[in-house]
Amino acid sequence: MKSGAHALGRRGSWTTLVGLMLAMMLALAVRALGFEYVFVGDEVAFPPADAQYHLRRAYYTFVNFPGVLLFDPYINYPGGAPVPWPPLFDFLLGGFARLLADDPRGFETVAAWSGPVCALVTLVPIYWAGRLLGSRGAGLAAALCYAVLPVSVTFSRVGNPDHHAAVAMLGAWLLLACLGLGNASASNQRVRGWGILLALAQFALLLTWHGSLLYLAIANALVLATSIAGGGRQGLLAQAGAALACGLALVPVVLLSPSPLGGTFSSIALSWLHVFATLAVALVIAALWAREAQRGEMPRVRRLVVVASSALVLGGIALVVPDIREGLRPAFQFLSQTDQVGAITGEQNALFGLESGKHGTDPVRGWGWFAYTIPFAPWLALWLWASPGNSRRSWAALGILGGWTLFFGALTLDQRRYGNDFGPAFSILFGLVALNLFGGGRREPTLGIRGRLLQASAVCALLFAFLWPVGVGLYAPRAQASWAALEPDAAPGFQASRSVASTLARFMADVRRATPDTGGYLVPGVEPEYGILAHANLGHALQYGARRATATDPFWWYIGPENWRASFSFLAAQEEEEALAWASILRGRYVLTHAEEEMRSVAGQLQNHDGSAQPGRAALGRFRLVVEAPRGGKSLGEIFRPRAGESVPYKLFEIVSGASIRVMTAPGERIDLSLELQSNRGRRFTYRASARANDGGEAHLRVPYATDLRTRPGEPASTRPRGLYRIETRERVAALGVSESDVLEGGETRLDLR
Repeated sequence: MKSGAHALGRRGSWTTLVGLMLAMMLALAVRALGFEYVFVGDEVAFPPADAQYHLRRAYYTFVNFPGVLLFDPYINYPGGAPVPWPPLFDFLLGGFARLLADDPRGFETVAAWSGPVCALVTLVPIYWAGRLLGSRGAGLAAALCYAVLPVSVTFSRVGNPDHHAAVAMLGAWLLLACLGLGNASASNQRVRGWGILLALAQFALLLTWHGSLLYLAIANALVLATSIAGGGRQGLLAQAGAALACGLALVPVVLLSPSPLGGTFSSIALSWLHVFATLAVALVIAALWAREAQRGEMPRVRRLVVVASSALVLGGIALVVPDIREGLRPAFQFLSQTDQVGAITGEQNALFGLESGKHGTDPVRGWGWFAYTIPFAPWLALWLWASPGNSRRSWAALGILGGWTLFFGALTLDQRRYGNDFGPAFSILFGLVALNLFGGGRREPTLGIRGRLLQASAVCALLFAFLWPVGVGLYAPRAQASWAALEPDAAPGFQASRSVASTLARFMADVRRATPDTGGYLVPGVEPEYGILAHANLGHALQYGARRATATDPFWWYIGPENWRASFSFLAAQEEEEALAWASILRGRYVLTHAEEEMRSVAGQLQNHDGSAQPGRAALGRFRLVVEAPRGGKSLGEIFRPRAGESVPYKLFEIVSGASIRVMTAPGERIDLSLELQSNRGRRFTYRASARANDGGEAHLRVPYATDLRTRPGEPASTRPRGLYRIETRERVAALGVSESDVLEGGETRLDLR
């Protein structure tokens, strides 16, 4: 009997290993779909926003290993700012890239695959948790669900080197540690190992995402609740030790970091608030453990009173101390979307809110039909808890899973971005429910090979049914396109080369080539010589792709309210002098405009008319076009608002002094000026301006373009004149040349047309 059981166990282990490897292969394949939009020709195209800044920071470590970029002069320019993100993810990304790559292209290739790698690692704790609470089959079903869950695929797909994939991975390990302690509280086994995992997962999360206090709050609350309800002190000691070790390990990290944004106890950057929170958890639990060590184990109600009173004292301290109270304010504003950012950020919209019907916000696209099960997920956990097949050893752990599901499920319904954090727990719940439905929830392997195949087929069919709309509408078309891209000598597809990411990547390369290098990008302590003014959403792309400083970026107003207000005042300015005044404050030498600029603003006049005069609006004489993106490429705004037509998505203008032209003619005479130009992309356009002579017969015009510029061999293409200025009145026409030195220094040229 024993030898047969061992053989069955070995067979089950090999089956489990093969099943987990197949789930990993499926997870990698699904996340690799659309790779042709990432590896486009000789470039690696990354999405805008956060991923671009992770690249900027990881590349710093890649070049300067083991250096870490903690204060960046390229954000919140001029002045710079401490980087609000904890450094672990970027440091590891740069470090692994240094081991595996030798050049920038190699670095970008490693970075592009970081999300799928994190997803593969996440399958391990998900499987482990499913097996812990149910069976090997439940663990494999949970891993299979996570492998293809659309919301998780979105955050960990190829070409998205964002920290969200790592946060979900570490969150899964944290959940596993909590479930293990929940089991161990009843069985008094393996407590030390689960406690060590709890400490490591908490510490790694805090060094990866400053918002990880959400994870720590629910994890410690649930484990403590099960300890109070289940009795015993061994689990309490493990939890207190984990919190204490995590808090003490954070102390040198915070001491060596710059003053955090938001103050000493900031909730928007790693700070003493995180140290206080972890040590407070240790203190509350240690108080209960010490009380019971001295007087013996207390009844559940008295345990709850001791914990509640200790927590109230520490909570009162936090509310009384102004720095802690103010540090917590941004976190509550973020969760309640009252921070000037949440209401205009798509991923922070409610899952079933008014915005869900817009392009890219359909809840079914991120969850399939599973979207409609999220409100019922905690009840499914309760059903599992009450199931006759549930052993007493799993009650506490299932209670933890139910509380975790309730917490992150509610956050997901409020802000769709938390679906990434909810994904691991949801997948574990799916695995447990599916195996209970199909008769495999018990730990004992009572099914034969045929029964297991039928069971696996039923689980796959259930998963396929819930994900049908995503499979048909998203995965299948992507798979078809990616398969075609694998053909030998396949050229980049038309759509891939014109995608939002590819358009932006190529334009950032143009900006970098067309503008002078700035110092301090990879050398600490050096401030860049100038900045580029642009909408905040384009900030991180400029910082990495163009390697230029910006005043604002997707860190939003947190990194510098003054520069934030000045930047948006510049973009909203409708008069040239006002725009130039804001540009001077921000030390901006260049302006990047995009297809969604407000029409009446200076930025809108530049984007839509290249600064030429329009009915009722004078020409802009201090801004000249340098480079532009290809006509027909997609701008950032098209992620949510697709545009029709073949317009130019981005343009870069240089702010110059402008050459002064004074024309002598008859009093009151109208002067019309025009210059034919050709952009770096071959587009021909005309710069036009006009003025009227004063009573003395003098008309004044300021122009931003020189006529003596010519593209030299090997020089990056940029906007160039196609002749001389044409200046005309009713009776006379003249040609006029303007030198580059006059444009840069504000020199004056006089022309007599009398």
